[in-house]
Amino acid sequence: MASQTLNISDGTKIEIARLPDIDDATWAEVTEYLEGNPEIAKNLRRFASNPEAMRGWLQTQAIAEHYSTKLASGDTPVQDRIRALERDPELAPVLEDIKRNGLEAAMAHYQDEELMVKFSRKMLGVPQELEPTLRKIEETPLTLQEAAKHGDLAAVQEFLSKNRPLDAQDHRGITALGYAIGANRIAVAKLLLDSRANPFAVDASGNSGLHYAAGYGRRELVEYLLKVGTSVHQCNAEGLTPLAVATKNNQAATIQLLKAQGASA
Repeated sequence: MASQTLNISDGTKIEIARLPDIDDATWAEVTEYLEGNPEIAKNLRRFASNPEAMRGWLQTQAIAEHYSTKLASGDTPVQDRIRALERDPELAPVLEDIKRNGLEAAMAHYQDEELMVKFSRKMLGVPQELEPTLRKIEETPLTLQEAAKHGDLAAVQEFLSKNRPLDAQDHRGITALGYAIGANRIAVAKLLLDSRANPFAVDASGNSGLHYAAGYGRRELVEYLLKVGTSVHQCNAEGLTPLAVATKNNQAATIQLLKAQGASA
């Protein structure tokens, strides 16, 4: 999925994913609006490290754009359904909240699955012609971390070609390398390490890549991490070494390997 760097009117910059299958003229209007509204752009930036939140925003925008086009073209059935929503005692306040508070309100309501089901029923479900766009948003890795977690080597290479920060942490404090190791994406993990990802980077709980590899029993990745110089003595926030984590999870293969390298619990 393509991305674009916006120059916000307060002097800051933000990179956002472009909505798939949106025409250039409409996308230009979206970016112009964001560049002229720093607060909305800053709210969006908060979601940038959380792919699920960003995916929700993209899907919400795609749906909103679909219905805006329908309304502008004078689509009577859609106009009638929107008017019905505005009269609905439960849903009308939600629409008003979104009008007043924009992106942040929209994202808060989007997380309410029961509410979204009610909206969908009122609008007679997701329009069939919109399903390919929503599916594309759902299936496309939006961050380097997601691409690494899914083992999408081509997507990882594309992110790297754009000089994305290798050691950037997501909303959970996990790097792309951490996800690759945790999901046993060996080719991706080796590519990231060969591209100079930091093998000592830790998540919010102080776990390094070696902690992940040891704890999940990833013997080949433990071997590779040891070759690039990771420490068997590095402790996480609980004071546990990789060997201690492996022992806790009964990972015999990595326990043996770590002990051979002089590790102690």
